[in-house]
Amino acid sequence: MRPLANPVRYSYALLSICIAGGLAVGLGFALVSGIRHLLWMNMMQGDHKSFLLWLETTGALFLTLLFWYRILAAVIRQRRRVTQLEKKLQSRLHPFTLPIPASIRDLASWYLVDDDQPMAFTWGVWRPRIALSTGLCKQLDEEAQEAVMFHEAAHARMRDPLQQTILVVLSEALGPLGMHALYKRYLIGREIWADQEALRACGGDDIPLLSALVAVGRDKGTQDSVASYVGLAGVLEARVEFLETGSLPQLWDGDIRYRLMASFMAVVFTVGEGLLVWCH
Repeated sequence: MRPLANPVRYSYALLSICIAGGLAVGLGFALVSGIRHLLWMNMMQGDHKSFLLWLETTGALFLTLLFWYRILAAVIRQRRRVTQLEKKLQSRLHPFTLPIPASIRDLASWYLVDDDQPMAFTWGVWRPRIALSTGLCKQLDEEAQEAVMFHEAAHARMRDPLQQTILVVLSEALGPLGMHALYKRYLIGREIWADQEALRACGGDDIPLLSALVAVGRDKGTQDSVASYVGLAGVLEARVEFLETGSLPQLWDGDIRYRLMASFMAVVFTVGEGLLVWCH
């Protein structure tokens, strides 16, 4: 199998933050510059060209309020989803009774979920927690269970719950700027990276991980809202293809290139608008 290059740990999250930050800075610059020049023109007893400046400043104010409203609304929705997940898990979590490899034991808090559906997932933005369902453990042998543990430990090591939170918020708030497409590519990339870590830990043997994927894929159509957080089942087809052929799916197709280019143009346009207002 062709080895997978080590990912830049926060590459997707940093790219999305840069796009959102560029928009925020550009809008803030345009708004502050517009207000300062309106105040200056008022002190200078007005100017016949001030209508355009009023229009640009009003537009910058509207876009700034819209930007932060969408960000705040997405944060609240994500927080509500996490709270609902924790309430749903509260009565179903039990101490982890399976032996955990020493190299990953301290990466997260480990739990068993009392659920017949085969699933495994990592959550917790600041304190990573990993859970395997009793249904999954019953279907897997010891080697496959260990492969799943290494897979989920890779998510904890790469702080994927934090990256996912950032990308979910920004994809919901700024989806048209390519954030949604970036988030979908991240979901594929993180699972393949975690699979690669699990393969290294298992000495390159892909049978244990494939058996876990088959177990999850068999029931993936019946999974509930808890299972929607499962890392093991995510982008199943791309992961199986990678394990079988060693070839990576095309993560940067024409659609995402176009959307990201459009987002960068939007940032440039916004900053340009701020410079135009400042030059008045």
